Amino acid sequence: MNPSIPHNAPIAASDAPASAGRSVFAILLALYFLILYPILRANRYFDDDLKRALVGHTGWDSNGRPLTTLLMRLLQYYDSAMVDISPLTQIGAIAILAWAGVLIARRYAIRSPWMAALVAFPLGAQPFYMENLSYKFDALSMSVAMLLAVLPMIALKDNRRGWWLGVLSLFASLCFYQPAINACLIFILLELVLAQLHDRGVRPLAMKLLSRALQAGVAMLLYQLVVGIHIHGWVRQQSAKIHGLHDLPVVKVNIVDFLAFIGNSFNAQWWRYFAPVLILLAVFPVVIGIRHALKARLTQPAWVSVILFAVSLLLPLAALACVFGPMLLLLKPEIEPRVLMGAGPLLAAALIVMQAALRQWHRSDRWTLAAACMLALGMLTFASAYGNALGEQKNYEDRIASQLAEDLAELQADHPIHALLLDGSIGYSPITAHVAGQFPLVHTLIIPYLQVDDVFHTHMFLMYYVPDVVDLRFEPSAANLQRQPALLARACQAPPARTTRFYSLSLVDDTAVVMLGAARQQRCAASAPSVPG
Repeated sequence: MNPSIPHNAPIAASDAPASAGRSVFAILLALYFLILYPILRANRYFDDDLKRALVGHTGWDSNGRPLTTLLMRLLQYYDSAMVDISPLTQIGAIAILAWAGVLIARRYAIRSPWMAALVAFPLGAQPFYMENLSYKFDALSMSVAMLLAVLPMIALKDNRRGWWLGVLSLFASLCFYQPAINACLIFILLELVLAQLHDRGVRPLAMKLLSRALQAGVAMLLYQLVVGIHIHGWVRQQSAKIHGLHDLPVVKVNIVDFLAFIGNSFNAQWWRYFAPVLILLAVFPVVIGIRHALKARLTQPAWVSVILFAVSLLLPLAALACVFGPMLLLLKPEIEPRVLMGAGPLLAAALIVMQAALRQWHRSDRWTLAAACMLALGMLTFASAYGNALGEQKNYEDRIASQLAEDLAELQADHPIHALLLDGSIGYSPITAHVAGQFPLVHTLIIPYLQVDDVFHTHMFLMYYVPDVVDLRFEPSAANLQRQPALLARACQAPPARTTRFYSLSLVDDTAVVMLGAARQQRCAASAPSVPG
């Protein structure tokens, strides 16, 4: 060990042995593969993957993600349409996350490879990130966005050139996937806490915080001026921001909605198991801040000490707000697992603080290792359960859609069918429903593709099985909208041409009316004329 380097100070990348970096990378890659393997085994096209795999259109430019388009073009050398090259993109995603773990280990002087790997593991293993990894086309760009968002804090030098490179890195992160910027905000707070731990002066600490805030602000302003003005359509509507002080209550509503979403994503037993660990992790930055405030009280004015004490007590809440970041300023934010990319960096930052504090205070690292192992076990358990549920849902949907396609093909031999009208929903497979009952987050992560309430995904899913039939639900013409109630009513007036455990199929003129699940029983019973007693 170099005696010129303090025991508690972060070390530069060049000071860390190359073999240690390789060990951290190998361990993290193996751990992330345990997270990814259940998703790969399920092999279900996820959300927008349905359209991109079949049609090949990107749509990322209109979403404000031009670098994602560029990355996929470079990977595929395509001209006008993409093809599915998974699992290359998903494996690349976990490799990027593993490399981020190596940089974290070097920056924060975590010398034990296993400790470093477990501390960085939540970056891409936290349950909400399962949606990001499930995307066959988006997983790589989302992980690149995560790496670029934390790069200014974990790899770039603290000088003018490093500052501007940090702005460029954050700008690129936004161009890959905007919610990744929240990881940057959390690591800015991490720098603040570690500076307090190492007894940095109040003025240098404030200047550093101001510099980082300015760096993130310049990157976001540059993104808005160069890329944000080109965002349009549905994404632009979802990105509408508050306009003044009169809209501030919206921020409170957004905070409550995000917290409710997180709270409702796990059952009570899950929270009872992990709440003590999360509380313990939240205590460390508070204790560090109070200790720093007490020391600063001897040299600083009273008002400075009051501010330091207040910041210390509010830091866990500020860190939690950073998980949501600029999304709190939107009039109607998209509250989905994929946008909560800050949850992983928050857990990783908390473990880094705990590890650094215990080392500074000459305590055993085993407490940090125990906390990291508990979190890792929970993440691995959830990933396995989610992957199994995903695979069962795919098999369930494929079986029903294949049977429907065969029935339509048989009926078309004797009767022309030009249109299809769906009603109802197939719901979850029995195993998927059971997993969702134990892990409520699965209700958000796995959306059935055969249901009348999800016109877009149902239409794209049907294109894999019945591409030559017009989907009346997806054709929003006035004539189609007027026809649908009459077609459903007429389908109830005669016995169905096919009846299976999952649907009933009726022919009405040249339209196949498919009532999924219990839809026929419910709709036809509701429309049946009442019989006098």
